[in-house]
Amino acid sequence: MRSKALTPEEAYIRLAHLCSGSEQAPLTLERKLLRWGIDEDEAEEILERLKAEGFISERRFAVAFVRDKYRFNGWGPLRLRSELRRLGIPTEFIDEALEELEEEEEHSTYEQVVELLRKKYRTFPQSLEQRKAFDRLMRYGLYRGYEYEEVREATRTILGDDDD
Repeated sequence: MRSKALTPEEAYIRLAHLCSGSEQAPLTLERKLLRWGIDEDEAEEILERLKAEGFISERRFAVAFVRDKYRFNGWGPLRLRSELRRLGIPTEFIDEALEELEEEEEHSTYEQVVELLRKKYRTFPQSLEQRKAFDRLMRYGLYRGYEYEEVREATRTILGDDDD
């Protein structure tokens, strides 16, 4: 444990450094400040200062989060929306980020689901029953945050033509 608590200025400097390297959610930063022993009023002042100086932007965070989690984790729109809400991002920024993603992605959501589920299907044992494979793929696709209909269609496509 730390022998001395951080001063508000030290905490500000640490967070400014952190935010200059990557986008951060304000809620995450607030929790970090409270863990460092900064009281709530000072934490709020530090966050306002970081926002005013451009270190924090909920909109920029939402766009970066959506882009990264979609591309690298294969998350769908439902999961992305849920996680951003959990991080306290306003709905307007979530909607903007998801719209921006739709505009810049060359793959449709359906193609993304098919690709994601094909990778998962390749990990299943050859002896797995068709019904169990269907159930596993459905659960996996829904957990990743895709619409039920898209996951069902993608699963049927994969199980119908598993000639890879």
